[in-house]
Amino acid sequence: MIQFCSYELVPASFNAWRSVYLDVANAVIAQLADPRFEFIHFGSSSFKVAGKGIIDISILYQQGQREQAVAYLESFGFTSQHSDNPFPDTRPRKDIGVLFNGEKFNIHAHVIELNSKEHHKQLTYKVHMLANPQDRAAYEAQKKAVLAAGKHHQDDYGKAKSPFVKDLLNRISAQT
Repeated sequence: MIQFCSYELVPASFNAWRSVYLDVANAVIAQLADPRFEFIHFGSSSFKVAGKGIIDISILYQQGQREQAVAYLESFGFTSQHSDNPFPDTRPRKDIGVLFNGEKFNIHAHVIELNSKEHHKQLTYKVHMLANPQDRAAYEAQKKAVLAAGKHHQDDYGKAKSPFVKDLLNRISAQT
């Protein structure tokens, strides 16, 4: 059982991957289940990579239904992205905290159009990372290097690790 609660902006840190991330994501998705939308758990917590411990989920909406997806998340208490440089309104992110077995987790809900380029990019990246332990290890090393360089604000941390992700996505697309 989960309970939604307030999101807590915390400094970026390096936490070992834990299987509870999968349980939390599944519980959040089950709580949000609605026939109008699909959901995917993606990002580091979905493919066994250590990091901040934030759980990224996409709510996938049918074309033209973005506002309904945003309103749906907000009905559960999701709030605007906690960032100095948020995603645009055309691809919003909503944030919330969740209590799961007495432990608090932060959730980032990405509002993505079903079957869009972004949706397929998330799936491709997740499948690749699950199948390639050497890339998971390299991503963890990149995250440690970013933190060692003093990038602890979530925005700075995300921006600093972004080139790794973009490069890997470019390599994956070149292989297909």
